[in-house]
Amino acid sequence: MSTAERRLAARANQRAAAFIRFHLLDDHEAMHYVLADAGADDVSRLGFTTALASIAASIATASVGREAALAYLKAIAETSAALSDAEDIDRYFDRPQDPD
Repeated sequence: MSTAERRLAARANQRAAAFIRFHLLDDHEAMHYVLADAGADDVSRLGFTTALASIAASIATASVGREAALAYLKAIAETSAALSDAEDIDRYFDRPQDPD
């Protein structure tokens, strides 16, 4: 890996970590700024996406273990696929909330 590639990877990791942190803090303005910066070009977008996936995988594996993380991500992918093909996707989100 060249010096330039290492710098790009470091910048992508910085953006991804900041994005996750701002998401946890509900700082949508900062999230928007990071996304705009990360989406400047194809290389930046790919680096950001890769770094985000790497950080998410590390956190998931550390939190629940590799197999549980894989099962959870599979469930998300399957549910999202079903929702994206649903004729009336809004009915899944317009359900009355359970009172606590």
